[in-house]
Amino acid sequence: MDYDGLSLDQLRVFVAVVETGSFSAAARTLNRAQSAVTYAIQKLEGQVGTAVFDRSAYRPTLSRAGRILLPQARRIVDDVGRFRAIAQNMARGMEAEVRLLMAPSIPFGLLTPALSAFRDAFPMVQLRLTSLPFSMAFGRKVPGVLPGEADIRILFDFLLPAEVARRPIAEMELTPVVAASHPLAAIAGPLDEEALRDHVQIVLSERAEARPGEDRGVVALRIWRVTDPAIQHGLIRDGLGWGSLPGPVAAEDLAAGRLCRLSLTHEGAARPLTRLPIAVVHLRDEPLGPAGSWLFERLGERQA
Repeated sequence: MDYDGLSLDQLRVFVAVVETGSFSAAARTLNRAQSAVTYAIQKLEGQVGTAVFDRSAYRPTLSRAGRILLPQARRIVDDVGRFRAIAQNMARGMEAEVRLLMAPSIPFGLLTPALSAFRDAFPMVQLRLTSLPFSMAFGRKVPGVLPGEADIRILFDFLLPAEVARRPIAEMELTPVVAASHPLAAIAGPLDEEALRDHVQIVLSERAEARPGEDRGVVALRIWRVTDPAIQHGLIRDGLGWGSLPGPVAAEDLAAGRLCRLSLTHEGAARPLTRLPIAVVHLRDEPLGPAGSWLFERLGERQA
C-alpha cells in the first residue's frame, strides 16, 4: 500500500460521493466524467488497501472502513479549505489573528456582543485575548504594554498618552464599601473626607510609586496599595480598611451583609471615585488591519 500516493483530490471525490449519494451525482457536482470519479475512488481504495464503498446495491454505501475513514477525510478537506481561505485573506491584507489585551476587573460582558459579531463577520481570523496585570492597565504603563504585543487594548481611561487612539466603551460603577465589622460601618449619615481620612484606605495601584496628580480618589492619610483586585476585595471584606469595589464584585457581599455601602457627601475634591471610564485603545503608529479596524469600531459603538 502506497499511502504517500494519497491525494487531496481523491479525498474530495470520496466526500463528494458520500454527500451526493452516488458516483454520477458526484461527477455532476464536481463537473467531471463519471469514469474520472470512479477511477479516483479505485485509486483511493488501492492505496488504503480496502474498499470504502459497498457496491453490491444499486447505490454505493459506505463500507465499515469507509465509515471510519470518512470523518478523517472530511477533516482534511475542511482543513485545507480553511488554509486556502486564510492564505487568500492574508494576500488581500487580512490579518490571520487579532490580539486583544484587557485590564482586570473590566466586565467581560461589555465585549461579548462585539466579539460575537466579529466571529460571524471574520470566521477565518483568530482571536487572542489576554488579561493584563493591573500594574499595566492604567495610562502611565501604556505603552508599558510593549508596542507589538497587542493590536487592541481594553483599558481604564486614565492618563492615556497622546500616541493612542481611543473610543469610550462604558463607565464601571465603583461602590465605596467597608466590612460590617469596621468602625465606619457604625457611623450613621453621609461621611465626609474628615471621617474617612483617619481610616486605612485600600486602593488598587501600580507597582511603581504614584506620581503627583496620578492618585485618583485617594482620601485617607494611611493608604495600603495593592496590585491585585482580588487582594483588595479580600482586605476590605476582612475589615482591614475601606475602599471602592466594582459594583458586580461587591454585590454578593453587600447582599449577604458582609460589606456595607458607605454613604459619602458630595464635598471635597479628593472624594473616592464612583465611576471608572473604560476605553478601547490602539497605538496610532501601529495601524490596524481590516479585521482589527472593524472590531475597534464595533467595540467603540458600545457607548453610543
